[in-house]
Amino acid sequence: MQTKIMIKSFLVNLSLTMLKLLGAFFSNSKTLMGDAIHCLSDMATDIIGLIGSKLANKKPNETHPFGYGKIEYLTSTIVSIFIMSLGIGILYISFSGNLQITSAYALIIVILSIIIKFILSSYLLKKGKELNSNILITNGTESRYDSYCSVLALIFVSLSLLGSKNKLFLYADLLGGIVTCILTLKIGISLFLENINALLDEIDLDEEKINNIKTTITKFKKINEIKDIKLLKYGSYYNAQIELEIDGSITLNEIHKIKNKIKKELTKNNKELRYINIDTIPIN
Repeated sequence: MQTKIMIKSFLVNLSLTMLKLLGAFFSNSKTLMGDAIHCLSDMATDIIGLIGSKLANKKPNETHPFGYGKIEYLTSTIVSIFIMSLGIGILYISFSGNLQITSAYALIIVILSIIIKFILSSYLLKKGKELNSNILITNGTESRYDSYCSVLALIFVSLSLLGSKNKLFLYADLLGGIVTCILTLKIGISLFLENINALLDEIDLDEEKINNIKTTITKFKKINEIKDIKLLKYGSYYNAQIELEIDGSITLNEIHKIKNKIKKELTKNNKELRYINIDTIPIN
């Protein structure tokens, strides 16, 4: 399912990139050229995402008992570095060559791009949340920012069309390229920091998820207190580390049965919890 979604996204981004590159060539628009290069980042996200998705679904083994879910963060980190490189490339193109009057074709292409990208980003974010896929959410977030970036491109292209009446408006095209560069770098840096933190086992502090786990555990009468719950995210699934205070009068065999019942109940109510480790502290 995730692979099919990624392929659809790639085809849309490929079509948009080609359209923008052709439009930039014929309309003499630096802003549109920067927007086209920015769109390449979405293509890179799709390609690396497809690779990451395939690797992340590999089954656990002796050397990787918790699976390969974190590959999603590694591939997303690579994407973020590529996006930052594109931002620098956009800045270089913006200052190269002479300023020229932009054609109205650029305006039409930017408007079309905004509509398509917004629809695509909404689709990716929706599917990403449904499948709990970090790759799809990363792609959807980048696509949404790309649509916002195109809105700014629309403003600068519109202003640059007035260059035939006043030469000062020619600089709007240059300014559009610079702004596109800044936005691209911002997205790349943000994604880089987010995924690096995930690779370093940053704990998920989502209160709703933690409260759902607590609600399930408190149904068991032998549990005195929930001491701690830590959620470590491995791509599309979680490794839950739970520490409980339990009645010290019960036998080890009973504790073992309670642990298994808790694990069964948690995984039944939450498909994202793939691995659960429960430590118990007996209280006299």
